[in-house]
Amino acid sequence: MLKGSSLETGYYDFLERYLLPVLRFFNLRPNHVSFLGLITSVLTGILFAFSTLWGGLFTLLTGLLDTLDGSLARNTGQSKKSGAFLDSVLDRYSELIIYLGIWFYFYRNGGTGPFFSITILLILFGSLMVSYTRARAEGLGVKCLVGFFQRGERIVLIGLAGVLNSVFNGLLAIPAAHWARDIVLVTALLVLALGTNLTALWRFFHVLKALRQ
Repeated sequence: MLKGSSLETGYYDFLERYLLPVLRFFNLRPNHVSFLGLITSVLTGILFAFSTLWGGLFTLLTGLLDTLDGSLARNTGQSKKSGAFLDSVLDRYSELIIYLGIWFYFYRNGGTGPFFSITILLILFGSLMVSYTRARAEGLGVKCLVGFFQRGERIVLIGLAGVLNSVFNGLLAIPAAHWARDIVLVTALLVLALGTNLTALWRFFHVLKALRQ
């Protein structure tokens, strides 16, 4: 959704102007940033299990690191297929860890029914299929950037939902057993469960049409 937009252009301009010089000063390579992102994701999953506020904030940090490694590689002329492959694989692990932390948060707070487990599984399935359809399409020579729930959008949505969920619960002083508790995060999860799978289907028919033509 944001690919090629002015928002994306402005974001990468900000990275190149203010953050990439810091990485170059410390002589960091793109792979270093990729592994730092994975470590941050593990920490994010742990934090999400106990606090949606900190989990949300560190999810946004994970998203920042995810874009920094690619931007650093392009800016310093270190773009390699091996690095792109490593980054893609680590991204999948990072996302799985974050959603596992979210599931454990609901488990700790009494969400032991099948609803949360099925919702998380639908998100994971949809997220993986969004990535897979693009990778398979590009392997067949078809450009595939359609859809609204690519990794960047998913990370931003979960990060903001985690932060706003904590603010919402705190401002309204919602008791643990009240139905409205965590409604912000639950809503975001339902949107992702539906949106990721619809995006995967959109990409499926988009690529199928392109290949038939």
